[in-house]
Amino acid sequence: MSIDDAPRDLDTGTGRPLTTRGRMMHASPQFFQRMVGDIGESGRLLGYLVKTAVTEPRGYWSSTRDEMYYMLRFCWLPVMLAVGGFSFLIANYAYDLVSLLGAGNRLGTYFVFASLREISPFATGMAVAGVMGTAMTADLGARRIREELDAFTVLGIDAVRTLVLPRVIAITVMMVGFNVVGSLLGMGMAMISATMLGTTSPGAYIGNILGAITVPELIGTTVKCTMIGLFIGIVSAQKGLTAKGGAEGVGRAVNEAVVLSFAAVWVINFVVNATMLGLNPEMLINR
Repeated sequence: MSIDDAPRDLDTGTGRPLTTRGRMMHASPQFFQRMVGDIGESGRLLGYLVKTAVTEPRGYWSSTRDEMYYMLRFCWLPVMLAVGGFSFLIANYAYDLVSLLGAGNRLGTYFVFASLREISPFATGMAVAGVMGTAMTADLGARRIREELDAFTVLGIDAVRTLVLPRVIAITVMMVGFNVVGSLLGMGMAMISATMLGTTSPGAYIGNILGAITVPELIGTTVKCTMIGLFIGIVSAQKGLTAKGGAEGVGRAVNEAVVLSFAAVWVINFVVNATMLGLNPEMLINR
């Protein structure tokens, strides 16, 4: 009897009767089964990384430093171009709008919100996912296809701790660092639009920026970027470690990782912003 002819209430792998949860999974669509499996594998990977990092906090910091340097070399230009380009474009449109209302000097107030909450985390997350996330998935997937990860196990080396943990930490930390630089760059691009291309004085622009920046704003953007960086690292690693099907499978894993990371940037951005504004309603008041 083939698998297709097997009774629907039996596990095709063990031949045992399915539990209630097993029947639900068996009857659910294939897409839902894959989604649940990916969530479970990613959660298990995150739990293992936290456990091994806390219980054995030595031996991976030099690799983490090297990964951070590697990420800085290959990712700083895409991040700066993405953040700077978006910021300059939006700053020009925003300055034209506020100038029509006779409030050109208020561009600094607006761009604190625009840069810290939206432009810098969004553009930085997209650039990091597109450059480092895909590279991480491709490297781990190629190692999986070439059975290098199995060779690590035979040699008694923890492949996850050696290859994944430093990269996840590096992506998370560098995501926050890039966001800090990107936020400053974005407000600098807005200053060029307001002072060099517009008629606002630098003092008025900087004064509005300093009056609009708050501690909850800074905490919110830091938490947001930490979550985005951690998600990119975990998902990229999980997709790479479970890649199968040769070179085509590696390409499919890279595609899935980058699509999920792009979607996560939107979702995390919305959830953190909604939570931050809900906990700090005074941030909604125009200053």
